[in-house]
Amino acid sequence: MPAAKKLVLNETQKQQLEAWTKNPPKPYLRRKAWALLLVSQGKAAYQVAQDRRVHANRTTVSNWIEKFQAHGLEGLKQAKGQGRKPSFYPRPKNEVQTEVATLLHASPRKYGIQRSRWRLQDVRRALHWLEGYSEAGIYKVLKRLGFSPKQALNFIHSPDPDYRAKWQAILRAYSEAYSHPGQVLLLFMDELTYHRRPSKAPTYHPSGATQPLALEVAGPNTQTRLVAVLNAVTGQVTYLQRSKIGAEALALFYAQIRSVYPDAIKIYVAQDNWPVHKLDLVNQALQLQRLTPLFLPTYASWLNPIEKLWRWLKQEVLHLHRLASQLQELRKQVSDFLDQFKNGSLDLLRYVGILSE
Repeated sequence: MPAAKKLVLNETQKQQLEAWTKNPPKPYLRRKAWALLLVSQGKAAYQVAQDRRVHANRTTVSNWIEKFQAHGLEGLKQAKGQGRKPSFYPRPKNEVQTEVATLLHASPRKYGIQRSRWRLQDVRRALHWLEGYSEAGIYKVLKRLGFSPKQALNFIHSPDPDYRAKWQAILRAYSEAYSHPGQVLLLFMDELTYHRRPSKAPTYHPSGATQPLALEVAGPNTQTRLVAVLNAVTGQVTYLQRSKIGAEALALFYAQIRSVYPDAIKIYVAQDNWPVHKLDLVNQALQLQRLTPLFLPTYASWLNPIEKLWRWLKQEVLHLHRLASQLQELRKQVSDFLDQFKNGSLDLLRYVGILSE
C-alpha cells in the first residue's frame, strides 16, 4: 500500500480553506477545501475520498493534493475551459428546449415520418444531434429538457368569429361586478345531466387481475338534470334539479335567480349556445326578471368556470356511487354537495380558477 500523502498547511492557508468550506467562491471548491483539511489532519487519501463532504475518487483527491503543493490555493481553481460543460454545450439549454418544443408540437409527417405521434426513435431521426443515442438516452435528454409522456385531452378550437368580442364583454361584466358588489352581478350558468347508474373512475383496489366494480341495478338508467349559476365574485351557487330542464324550467330558474338577488340592479348571466337559451319563452323570462344574457363563444366550454364545479361534483358524489337503487338519496347527496356553496365560497372560486391566491 502506498504511503499516505503528507500535507502541512500554514495558518493563512488553513484559514482560507476553512472559509471555503462555508462560503466558497465557486461551489466545487468546497469539496476540495474539505479534502485538503482532512489530509492535513493525517487522514489517507482513500479515507478522505469516502468522506460524505468530499465524495470523490481516491485518485482525484491525490491530484488535488499535488496541484495544491505545486501551485498553492490557486492550483485548486479550474482554468478557463476546464470543468464540466453545460448540458447542451455549445448551445444554450433554452435554445434546445425551443427546438424540441417546436418539433413535438408538429406532426411527424412534416418530417417525413409516416406516423401520427412521436416515438423516441422518430425524435432521433428528426434531430441530427441525437444520432447515436439509445432510446433510453433520448428519454433522459427529453426529461432534462422538461418533456415527458402525457395523456392528451380532448380539445376543439372555437370557430366563433366573434370569440374575442364575446369574451371581452364577459370580462367587462366581471370588472363591473367586482367594482359594484351586490349591485351588479356576473353569474356563470350551465346545465349538467347525471344518471342513476354510477359513472366509472379510478379507485384504490387490491393488486392483481381483479378490478373495482361500479355497482349497477337492472332497469332504466334514469337521468337527472341540473341547471346552476355561479356568482363570479362571491362563489355563491344557485341551482335547480329536475328530471328535465327545458324552456319552462329555465323560466322558473330565472325567477329563482331574481328571488335570490332581489336588490341587484343589473344581473349578467353568461351562458353557452344551447338552442333552448334563445327560445322566445326563455328570452321573455330573462326580460321579465331583468336579467342580461351574455353568450359564451361557441365550443369554448373552457371559458365557463362552472364546468369545474361539475368536475368537483362528479369526483365527490357521482363517480362510483353505490346508490343505483336509491335515486332519491342520490339526488339528495347532489343537493347536499351544492348547498355547501349557497352562501358563497372563496375555496370554490379558487377551485374553478377565478381566484389565484
